[in-house]
Amino acid sequence: MSAWDVRYARQFAEQLVELPDTIYDRVEGSIDILASNPGLARRYDPQYEAARPPVSCRSYPVPKTTKIIYLVTDEEKRELTMLFLGDAREDPRRRFDRMTI
Repeated sequence: MSAWDVRYARQFAEQLVELPDTIYDRVEGSIDILASNPGLARRYDPQYEAARPPVSCRSYPVPKTTKIIYLVTDEEKRELTMLFLGDAREDPRRRFDRMTI
């Protein structure tokens, strides 16, 4: 089966270009993996309301980094939209304060 199409939300693209090369490469590698295996991203359902993003999404922790990819999947279109690049070190109650839709 072929890989899914991948789109970057503007904010995600802006976050991506600000990363150091090593982290950038790991995030891009994770996106390649997700395009072929979208089921690896898990539904993001935090335990408390303050940690909920403004849109229902999935998450995928980038190996060997503190980064977390937040994305939306569209099974009908076979498309992944990378929404936001979070950091596991952030306060989860404030993680999405700077997320734009």
